[in-house]
Amino acid sequence: MDHRQAFAFMQLFITLVMPAWADPAGQPFFQGKEEGWFWYKDPKEPPLREPAKLQQPAPAKPKQPEPLSVEWLRKQMPMLLDQAIDTPTRENVEAYLYAQRLAMDKSQRFSEMSQRVVYSDPFLDENNRVPIASFAKSSFLNGIDQAADAGLKHLATVAGLWVFFDSRCALCRVHAETIEAMRKKHGFVVKYISLDGMGLPNIPAWVPDLGQSRTLNVRMTPTTVLVAPPNHFLVVSQGMMAQTQLEERMLVAAESEDLLPQAMLADVRRYDRGVLKAEDTWGAGLSGQDPAAWVKLLKDRLKGRY
Repeated sequence: MDHRQAFAFMQLFITLVMPAWADPAGQPFFQGKEEGWFWYKDPKEPPLREPAKLQQPAPAKPKQPEPLSVEWLRKQMPMLLDQAIDTPTRENVEAYLYAQRLAMDKSQRFSEMSQRVVYSDPFLDENNRVPIASFAKSSFLNGIDQAADAGLKHLATVAGLWVFFDSRCALCRVHAETIEAMRKKHGFVVKYISLDGMGLPNIPAWVPDLGQSRTLNVRMTPTTVLVAPPNHFLVVSQGMMAQTQLEERMLVAAESEDLLPQAMLADVRRYDRGVLKAEDTWGAGLSGQDPAAWVKLLKDRLKGRY
């Protein structure tokens, strides 16, 4: 057998007896020795995947107001007016005027329903607090005046007046006449205190200032102080004041110091009838989202206020 026959026989032998561990290309492992000595091929690493990008949620579209609603009119009417003025075509002017008409008609319907609600609810009818009719209003105001006179007469039994003056003060003489009229009308005990140690022609009796003005921080004359033993000293006026104003301030001071009975004070403060107080809404525990709940609360608070 020559060498060419021997080479052909070897190729046929390799083809017939090629072992299972030969590579897919038909090459035995020993012919691929550069691949390693442990008959193992490292798998190819999978390609790196980019992390998935988080999709941002689309911004929510603002809720559009219901067409022809009050909210819609509030936004559209200024724009319709601008458009009608800038471009006063028939269509633009007509659009604005009809929007205006719609707003006025809605207002009228609201006013009509408000009237019905007020007439049917005594807590909402202001006529039950302060009469509207002229004859009833006159009686109401006269009742306040009478209650104020009664309150001042009672106040005169528990408090007196200190009046600081200066002999060089021209207004002190006029103020003294006002004080004397109050003294005769309501029965107040009045003590006139001179800051300069001299009297006035229309003041029957007076005493010199012994430090009372410094204690009460009197800064001008005439000054009137409501004094209720043992420790109530209330400055009710600094400077000259009309009698009605002075009497009103004295009643306010008496209220702040609880110098008047509550029943008498209620007659004086008739305008407070049916008025909610700040503490009426404290600690109610309401969310404010349920109108029926807080309306009921207010009605309950108003019971007995009339």
